[in-house]
Order: sequence, then structure tokens, then C-alpha cells
Amino acid sequence: MSRVLECSTLEKDILTKVKKDTKDKKLTLAIISFNDSKYCELLIDKCLDLDIYFRHYKLDNSNTKEVISLIDGLNKDSDITGILLVEPIPKNIDKHSCYEEIDINKDIDGVNPLNQYYLSINRPRLINSTVLAVIKILEFYNISLSGKNVTIIGRSYNLSKPLASYLINSDATVSMCHSKTKDLVSILKNSDIVVSATGVNNLFKSSDLKDECVVIDVGLGDVLIDSDTVSYTPRFKGIGPLSIACLLENLVATCKDKK
Repeated sequence: MSRVLECSTLEKDILTKVKKDTKDKKLTLAIISFNDSKYCELLIDKCLDLDIYFRHYKLDNSNTKEVISLIDGLNKDSDITGILLVEPIPKNIDKHSCYEEIDINKDIDGVNPLNQYYLSINRPRLINSTVLAVIKILEFYNISLSGKNVTIIGRSYNLSKPLASYLINSDATVSMCHSKTKDLVSILKNSDIVVSATGVNNLFKSSDLKDECVVIDVGLGDVLIDSDTVSYTPRFKGIGPLSIACLLENLVATCKDKK
């Protein structure tokens, strides 16, 4: 029998804890985006629900220098608790230079190379919120990582690479696949857990997987469920909303001693 790995209960539990931990604290999240997105809408709605202050900087026709200057000002602003640079980022902007500029103590999505380094050596500080969402849903359903074959489809800097570090540190054997990978199905057939983060609808089918495989669909539609032998996260109300909850949990972590 297939099993839907429902994320809403865990999301609610995390947000309840965030609400409790932010009582009598003033948290301010700086959101930098370049276009309209459902992600920003959902994030802002959660901030309003939880009485978390935010400043939304929606930039048009910006360049790398301007974005770095904005981030530098936010780093120095003692009222700002966390800084988030929202994807997609225009190609004319050097996003890695922007990531490097974010103060590692305000880097609530774990994109600064130093935060990724700390994760790689198993001394994590702030971890990407979607990575946390993947790990937390596995923990919630008591799905062990030790000794498991885990396949990540995608090789993004933000998600796939830090996720691989976390999984390896948890004693999983990790395969990272991408557009140049040959015979993806044969790799999937040997996987205990598959995390897909491509955003390509129906990239593979659940019948391509072995029985009792666990599928974490970060791409929100990467897998076509055509069999009843796997466990999987739903396309809607799945990893996306849970990652927002984890992001706000990271925001709280940056100011544990601040009132």
C-alpha cells in the first residue's frame, strides 16, 4: 500500500513552537525578492499570523553591486534578525557574491558558504530550510537514514549539495543525479529514498522505484504516482509550506537571547 507523508501536522507543530518562542521578542525578517512569487506570499502570510515583523524589498532592474549594498546595510542594522534572498535571482546578478555578503548569523536559509562549510564538517549552524524540511519529515515518520541508499535528483547549490552533506553525515550512501546522468531508472531502482528537486513534472514514475521506497518531492510534481508501493510527500501542502515553517524556526534560532 502507498502512504502519503502528510506534512501539515509537522508544519503546525513547528509554527506553534515558533509562536511560543517569539512571545515578547521582536523578530524582523528582511525579504529580498525580484518578482512576485507564491512563496513570498505564503511567507508574508505566516509572518503576519505569528506577529513577526518583516521588511520586503522587491527589487527591479537591480545589479549585483546594489544588492550587495542593500545586504551590507541589513547586516549592520541591529533591528534585522534574518536576511532572505528569494529565488529566482536574475542572471545578471552574481548570486554567490550576494550569498557571501549575508552575515552568517543572519543567514536564515543557510546560503553563505561558511554555513555550508560548517554543515559539511558536521558542525551545522544555520541549515537551508528546505533541507531541514526534508530531514524533519523523514524523522517525523521514523524513516532512518543510516545505511540507506539515497538518491538526490538535482545538483543545486542551495538544496542538493547541503542535503547531500547532511545525509552523508547521517551515514546514508548518497547518489546525486542530474540532466547528464545516464540510465536514471536503474539508479532509482536501487534507492531506498529519493529526493527530487528539479521542478520537472512527471520526471519519473513511482513504478520506476522499488517497493517501499520513500519519495520526497521537493519539485512539487517531479514524480507521477502510478503505483501503490511507495511512500511520498504530496504535491500540495507538502514540502513547500513545511520549508517556510523551518525558515521561521531558523529565524528564531538567530535570536534566542534577544528580547
